[in-house]
Amino acid sequence: MRGEIITIGDELITGRVPDQNAHYLSSRLSSLGLVVTSISTVGDVPGDILEVLGRAVGRSDFILICGGLGPTEDDITTEVAAKFLKCPLVLNTWLLEYIKQSLTRRGLPWVDAYEKLALMPEGARLIDPQGTACGFYCRHQEVPLFFLPGVPEEVRYLAESKVLPLLLSYDREPAVVRQRLYKIFGLAEARIGELLEGLAGREEGVLLGYYPNFPENHVSVTIRGRTVGQTEEALERLGREVEAVLAPYVVARDGASLEEAVGRVLTERGLTLAVAESCTGGLIGHRLTSVSGSSAYFERGVVAYSNRSKIALLGVRPEVLERYGAVSAETARAMAEGARTSSGASLGLATTGIAGPTGGTPDKPVGTVYIALDSGKGAEAEHFLFPGDRAQVKMLTAETALARLLRFLKP
Repeated sequence: MRGEIITIGDELITGRVPDQNAHYLSSRLSSLGLVVTSISTVGDVPGDILEVLGRAVGRSDFILICGGLGPTEDDITTEVAAKFLKCPLVLNTWLLEYIKQSLTRRGLPWVDAYEKLALMPEGARLIDPQGTACGFYCRHQEVPLFFLPGVPEEVRYLAESKVLPLLLSYDREPAVVRQRLYKIFGLAEARIGELLEGLAGREEGVLLGYYPNFPENHVSVTIRGRTVGQTEEALERLGREVEAVLAPYVVARDGASLEEAVGRVLTERGLTLAVAESCTGGLIGHRLTSVSGSSAYFERGVVAYSNRSKIALLGVRPEVLERYGAVSAETARAMAEGARTSSGASLGLATTGIAGPTGGTPDKPVGTVYIALDSGKGAEAEHFLFPGDRAQVKMLTAETALARLLRFLKP
């Protein structure tokens, strides 16, 4: 099945709000073997919405429309849908009463504008009427149209629970679909494409996707087959080929994150970690402690931003700072060693650098970073020069530090 996504809202076309719904829906539909042929974004203008709908119905097997179902004056999608379908708007009395009861349970007052939420084109059916979010769907010229709200969390809920299962039931050529996602760090997207060139065309039903997700690049391998055994066998075979080429740069797979991968290996090896951060300002500690159960291996994190804190909290010798500076391999090694020895952890990880936009010098420009790891056998430090603004330098430093730790743990 081939379909389209239409997102509606002035906030999208002006760039005030990123279009999360189009990104999410296109990736989920593709992962299920459903083909997205077009994504359109249109403002809150009735004529423009009608034009996009008419064009989509003439060439698609299904259409997903997001946005404009709210109670405010600029929420016009329901009214425009009725005009497009050439049917009147009707008040769904059941839905109206449900909205009133929901407000009462939450202790919220009734506002007359909420009645607009219960209006629907005649003949349309509610999507998940007793859920926490609602939409409606109908058929026009045998093409199913799904009208969803614009709130990303509500779109995800309705898509996963109702819309995607219903779409798959419409598929005239049902297939078994399996997907694997590889999260890559340290290789440019173009280089990844070169290394995997020709892989998708080797077998029928294979789709490779490349998705920049700063600071990582994600590669999806999707297999569409006729039987479970055949599809899973093909995925395993192609997966081995992908890993053979990209293994040094794969930091996580499928739904896992780099910090989860680090935590899993630390747990398996019975090791603990202490982190000393300067330029990353606690970002590494935040990522590590975002994983449930991280208290089993994350001993402590120290944000030592000033020279005084590096001396007091990590035992960095003043003469090291005076001779080499706070941003240096020597200071990074001393920070990592201090984090490990003061905490009693198995490993010490440290970062120090110049995130910018100020603070750079000809010898140490903005983006200069040192990352050190101490395992008790002598700390080792690496020098990096990262591009980007302050936030990007911090993100690249944290990602690189965790990736380096993972490579050390899994040589």
